[in-house]
Amino acid sequence: MKDFKIETHMHTSEVSRCGKVPARDGIRLYHELGYDGVCITDHFFKGYFDQFDDLTWEQKIDRYLTGYRAAKDEGDKLRVKVILGMEYCFPDTCDDILIYGFDEEFLYEHENMHLLNEDELKKFAKEHNLLLIQAHPFRKMISKTYDNLVEGFEVFNGNPRHDSMNDTAHQHAKGLNSIMISGSDFHQVQDAGIGGIILPRIPRNSLEFAQILREIKEPVLVRDGKRDAVVF
Repeated sequence: MKDFKIETHMHTSEVSRCGKVPARDGIRLYHELGYDGVCITDHFFKGYFDQFDDLTWEQKIDRYLTGYRAAKDEGDKLRVKVILGMEYCFPDTCDDILIYGFDEEFLYEHENMHLLNEDELKKFAKEHNLLLIQAHPFRKMISKTYDNLVEGFEVFNGNPRHDSMNDTAHQHAKGLNSIMISGSDFHQVQDAGIGGIILPRIPRNSLEFAQILREIKEPVLVRDGKRDAVVF
């Protein structure tokens, strides 16, 4: 049976200020590394949308989707499945939540969803069956873990410019019997392929990706570029 390698956490320079690699170039990198799918999780937060105050919500989402759409177009050419996600940040915090389980139309239909607080996001996610995974939950600038909000945790974050305390994240998630994922947190060329997960089938879209993670709960992790290479 074929395994499918998926990057769960990738940023594009088109949308994420910290991203240094254009979406198409990023997809080409992952194609060369043998990945079958990539989740585009550009930053979705107040600071991004504030720069477009003169635009309508539809126009703002058009801007937000530029990285994903370029990645998807390139992925279609190279047969790399590109999945829509986001890295949501609560206003006035550095607390990041990876969200999966929605499509482009969903973003257009929910104006100002980037302003939701913890209680509002919890209710919103339940209403729309969104999958919430806390990114790098023990990184220094993170205020707390969102145990009562999320369904899982990023237990391996490969960003080499941060100490994400992955061993602590893994033990925390294990203790809660929650979903676990690994992601490269791709921003720069050298970040490609550090993390990811192995799935038994390729998801058709973000909704199916969320469904598969809920079914499997603890997929095989890619850590430091190797399949399940690190034992915590």
